[in-house]
Amino acid sequence: MTPKAGGGRPWGPIRAESPAARRLAETLRRHVDDSGKTLAVLSGKITMSKAQTGVYLAGKVPTEAFIIALIRATVRPELRERRQEDALALREQALRPTPRQSPGASVSAGPGAGYAVELAAAQARQIETYDRLTRALEQRAEVERAKNNSDKLVMVLLNMIHQLDRRVASLIEERDQLLARPRSEALEDAEWKLARAEEQEQRAWAELRRAEEKQRQAEDLEARVTDQLRRLTDELDRLRAGDTTSPLDTLPALPGESEAGPVSADPVGDDIDAVLARASQVNDEDNTTLNRLTTELDEPAAGVVQDNPPDNPEVLAGRSVSPASPLPGVPDEGQEAVRALLRRSPAPDLFVRFLAEATRWENVQVHGIKRQNAKPGAPLDYSRYLRLRRQGSQFGGFAYVYAEHSSINLRLHHTREQLDAIGATRARTRDTGHRAYRVSIDLTDETSLTQAIHLATIAYNAT
Repeated sequence: MTPKAGGGRPWGPIRAESPAARRLAETLRRHVDDSGKTLAVLSGKITMSKAQTGVYLAGKVPTEAFIIALIRATVRPELRERRQEDALALREQALRPTPRQSPGASVSAGPGAGYAVELAAAQARQIETYDRLTRALEQRAEVERAKNNSDKLVMVLLNMIHQLDRRVASLIEERDQLLARPRSEALEDAEWKLARAEEQEQRAWAELRRAEEKQRQAEDLEARVTDQLRRLTDELDRLRAGDTTSPLDTLPALPGESEAGPVSADPVGDDIDAVLARASQVNDEDNTTLNRLTTELDEPAAGVVQDNPPDNPEVLAGRSVSPASPLPGVPDEGQEAVRALLRRSPAPDLFVRFLAEATRWENVQVHGIKRQNAKPGAPLDYSRYLRLRRQGSQFGGFAYVYAEHSSINLRLHHTREQLDAIGATRARTRDTGHRAYRVSIDLTDETSLTQAIHLATIAYNAT
């Protein structure tokens, strides 16, 4: 097999009838290599089919027009005249009849037995390259599916967030109408639905960010797979150049793919949860596909954004939330459920420290959520969020806390300017949800924990 000068994609063997014809083919191949052009691009430049171009580059003496066109397409302008003269001179030598040899002299013209060995090696390499090209086509199809999934998911989630905004506004209106009956079951139900919608909105935003990251990752992989397809296709073209006995007649192609209880107290919220769960599943599946393809493409994995879900054991290793220590203030019936949420939390230690501080305050208790249609005496639900209540207060609650996200929603109505004035730079204002709970803060570091405790103190004192 004839290698590319300086390494790189190889060529098939040269079948030349004379030493001059062989040197001419080697010279023209070297110009193609130096130009960096694929045979597909080159054939377009010289207006000749890939097959005929391959025949000339495999040792058949080309026409003068072919040599001139190839030199023009592959050689820098300042060198063209000299390279063209050299190539045309070799062509003239190749066209001359081979002089008769005296008896006993060695015969150097013709392909000879060595050509058969080279051809067999080249054809074996063709089959190997064909298999790699087939796999690259499969990888491109997988990347395209993952990218299409992410594109659709982004649109679905954007529409969902819009619908959640409207749902929250509707629930606020319903809640406001019930404020005159602060201890009624209807008010409790409206408050539960409102908090659930807010939590769903947070999850929707989180899944949207993941889907957008998958979009960017798929676009990067798509570019890399496309480049690999270009290189493998050119490699196969080179190996098949002039080989009329190639075991491969066409490039590989992929066939086209052909493209289910009880009455709920909150059916709209249930539908949203189902879509969010599917969104998370699609994100996870695409993440697995894209990371696997990244590894297969033999590129450093550090260049790809790794999406480790919060419950990845590697992420949780070393966290100091002890399974033996009870969570501060959480009733026994809720310990297991809250601990399960903390295993998916980005900052479980900070969340536990916040609970420990807030539950030291006078008359503060941690409550779960009353399940819909629950029988009297049934346990509360601790699997979504917790309420921090100041017992004896006319308002009761002063914070909703989300263990899974390590986020705190506070019964405050501060503006951005007011938050900045008291040093709560990590907090953010909310324009959705209950009108009294308009300040939120995520626990990410010591600074955010300090600010969250300060804001919770203000909310506690106000109740």
